[in-house]
Amino acid sequence: MTAPLQHYFIYTGHNSYLTGNQLIGGCNVKQIIKSLKKRVRVIELDLWPTSSKEGIHVLHGGTMTTPVAPRTCFESIKEHAFVKSPYPVIITLEDHLTPNLQAKVAEMVTEIFEDTLYCPKAGDHNEFPSPEALKYRVLLSTKTPKYQHLDRINSNQDDNMSYLNHDLSQIPEIDFEDENEDAANENPGETTPPYVDIIGIPATKANKKLKKALTVESGKANRLSLSEQTLERAASLYGADLVRFTQKNILRVYPKGTRVTSTNFKPLRAWMHGVQMVAFNMQESWVACQNGSGQNVPICKDMNT
Repeated sequence: MTAPLQHYFIYTGHNSYLTGNQLIGGCNVKQIIKSLKKRVRVIELDLWPTSSKEGIHVLHGGTMTTPVAPRTCFESIKEHAFVKSPYPVIITLEDHLTPNLQAKVAEMVTEIFEDTLYCPKAGDHNEFPSPEALKYRVLLSTKTPKYQHLDRINSNQDDNMSYLNHDLSQIPEIDFEDENEDAANENPGETTPPYVDIIGIPATKANKKLKKALTVESGKANRLSLSEQTLERAASLYGADLVRFTQKNILRVYPKGTRVTSTNFKPLRAWMHGVQMVAFNMQESWVACQNGSGQNVPICKDMNT
């Protein structure tokens, strides 16, 4: 599998830390380990400040779910990531942290994953590496905080234009999960350069103009998340734009918020339009990643075969 990452369907989990109900269930690394043993390659963690604002919890925000420590999650991912598959594990972070806490996350994941962590170099975001090149690597995917773009612009005049262009894409997203939009931008004067350096797959946000959100921009590749309802609308109105977008970028579609019992939507329409990351709730007894014939979907599948 030597084509760029966006050419493959990737087995993706949703709220990977939850053990049951989306509103009152528990959070436990056992569910993460269970997913990895099923060859899931995308693990989602929601990061929230503790009540003291000095620590970090992994939990489903705004619900009664019980938290779990992020270090425990990261350590479990490291231990079990490649037990069943050598292909890369992507950790998508729904980040609601302040800059100081983001710095703690950067320090934590760098310490835990060491050389396994994929840190892109200049120009790497123009095209995603291949699954083959990323074997036994862990990638973080989240939205780059605005203040870090500004910090980089001020410190490196040669890169001013590229960072400004990148920042222009960081405008409010449609109706999907709020990846690091609130607390992360409370203190724009504080900077934590390591955090932006460890983001292997940048996530973008879009305004309410769906067609514009699906515009393919030259010179960079990103990940965009849409709810299942928005995906349905996009497929009906802008099917060709969807397919064109996924030829260069990664599109992730997640279950609507009313699926509180951790049910899943039918993924076929998403796959037909090239969606690489269909995020499944893995909490229910139903084997989440099965198609209509009952056959398991491969971990990574070339879209051209």
